[in-house]
Amino acid sequence: MERFDFLVIGAGIAGLSAAIRLAETSTVLVVTKEELAESNTAYAQGGIAVAMGGEEDVALHLEDTMAAGDGLVNREAAAVLVTEGPKRVEELLEWGTAFDRYPKGKEGVEGELMRTREGAHSLSRILHANGDATGKEIAVSLLRHVREAGDRGGGSS
Repeated sequence: MERFDFLVIGAGIAGLSAAIRLAETSTVLVVTKEELAESNTAYAQGGIAVAMGGEEDVALHLEDTMAAGDGLVNREAAAVLVTEGPKRVEELLEWGTAFDRYPKGKEGVEGELMRTREGAHSLSRILHANGDATGKEIAVSLLRHVREAGDRGGGSS
């Protein structure tokens, strides 16, 4: 019988992100009702709104979020979301998530993250991966990173 320090239930973005962090110092077992590649994260379409332009952009992102919510958004929760967002996207990039980037000869600086403007956002800050397959790309990259951590003896299974 194998023993693990942590049991993570679910292989979506939350479960796999937790497993990656925990596996740095502990042994982890990820359990799902299906196979590891099957999660709601993989079916998420659209993009991620993230303020990658510094503190001013984070403050503006918060105001855009509040305006878009038309009084239904919890300001404290939205503040956490927009403040933590850039850090979480940087982690996703470090873990191999291939967000869309500007190609040579197109608008924008070649190789930089491609950002679009959508909805109530006053700036172009929406990141996509493979068009509208952002969730699938995130799920694939997290799963690959978890498996690599397990192969290195990082403790994930």
